[in-house]
Amino acid sequence: MRVSGAVYSLGVFLRRVWRRHRWSLPLSIGSAISFARLAAEMREGEMDPFDLVMQRRIDSWRGSVDELMMGFTRGGDILPMTAVTACSLAALLVLRRRREATYLLIGAGGGLLLNTLLKAIFQRARPGAALAYVLPSPSSLSFPSGHTMGTTGVVGSLLVILHVVRAPRPVQWAAIAVGGATLVGVGLSRVYFGAHYPSDVAGGVLAAAAWVSAVTGWMYPRLLPGEDDAPRPAP
Repeated sequence: MRVSGAVYSLGVFLRRVWRRHRWSLPLSIGSAISFARLAAEMREGEMDPFDLVMQRRIDSWRGSVDELMMGFTRGGDILPMTAVTACSLAALLVLRRRREATYLLIGAGGGLLLNTLLKAIFQRARPGAALAYVLPSPSSLSFPSGHTMGTTGVVGSLLVILHVVRAPRPVQWAAIAVGGATLVGVGLSRVYFGAHYPSDVAGGVLAAAAWVSAVTGWMYPRLLPGEDDAPRPAP
């Protein structure tokens, strides 16, 4: 009886979790599984053909869009992303949106800490001087891309906040367009300058997507259509 009761209680709990996180949970788990598979294939060398083909295609642009790519890669540095996050936090606190400020701090700041941890786990070396272009090859670890992961975390968190505060639709769509273009540009620029392999960039996007989805599901379980209308947890 005790075993069956425990199984029943577990089933009830899992159903509640599913109703509460019908979209955010699959998004987070799916991104995490995709990242884990990419990382495993990277370690086994199975991503090498993909990296080689993409690197060659992007290398063919060199000399024609240097200034544009430099703007993207500088914009994705830790200082500009920190400045954007700090200004957004200040605005949210002035507007007394403490919950949203907490969400942004965890979504963006937590992603930075996660990137540091993942780099230490995978210990992938940078492409090296042979692929470096204009900028010197960084000496830090490569997988996943910090620029891409940081930009994804900041942009993703800000887009969620705009949805939460019910910003006008034109503002949300404009933010999606600008944020998406920024993310793509930053990712391409890291490969363009030989600072990362293409799989580093893909890994950064997937890791950040998993993190932001998880934080969103935890703090805003009713955000997406079809999710349970249960009370939200306190910040």
